[in-house]
Amino acid sequence: MLDVTLFKDRRFSAASGAVTLTFFALAGFIFLITQYFQFVRGYGTLSTGARILPVAICIAIASVIGAILAPRIGTKVVVATGMTLFGAAFLWIASVDVNTSYAHVIVPQMILMGLGMGFISTPATESILLVLPPSRAGVGSAVNDATRELGGTLGVAVVGSVFSSVYAAHLGEGLFGRLPGGALAQARDSVGAATAMATTGQLHHAFENAFMAGLHTSCLVIGIVCWVGALGSAVFLPGRIRPVAGLEAPPALEPVCA
Repeated sequence: MLDVTLFKDRRFSAASGAVTLTFFALAGFIFLITQYFQFVRGYGTLSTGARILPVAICIAIASVIGAILAPRIGTKVVVATGMTLFGAAFLWIASVDVNTSYAHVIVPQMILMGLGMGFISTPATESILLVLPPSRAGVGSAVNDATRELGGTLGVAVVGSVFSSVYAAHLGEGLFGRLPGGALAQARDSVGAATAMATTGQLHHAFENAFMAGLHTSCLVIGIVCWVGALGSAVFLPGRIRPVAGLEAPPALEPVCA
């Protein structure tokens, strides 16, 4: 169903790559931030979900703005700017600590992230779909969805692996390394188990240090990946979106009266 030679078109391949990297970063962020809010900050499940809403709201707003700007200043500029903002948000998140203010620091970080993702998603999706004729729009939509799924899957896998490796290494170097039996192995395998074991102030502090080390390293990796994506978007994406020859929109349908 998919002609793989479509990836020779920069609009198609570069836009697909931008969407993949965006959802790679988003999935990694959700994986990390939910654990940070629940296990480090002690928020409940519903409270954690509510605190992530600034990202969703800003994505919705920036998606509309991105759709307006792309035809005027070019897909390249909008998507590259979005990837840059996205990466900057993660590099900023890499500096948070256990007691960072939610309202004054974390919310602005989420706003920056949401704006960046909104600028990427709509122009990149349009770039993918405009490569195909209207009769094959379903194929383009499927490719767009596949890039999101691929990016999200890789995000959890790669970011989760980076976090787990750094977290486990730091946990073993602290007081958890002195616990009897298989307690250390359980704490390394599960952040929730480590939280339950951290019954003293010193153990809890050791857990927080290990978790934040994993969070910081993971966010640095995501931020660098996003900035590489920004560079790639600036190089490979075309300027303004122009439908290829023969892809003009069909005439409007006349209303039919029964």
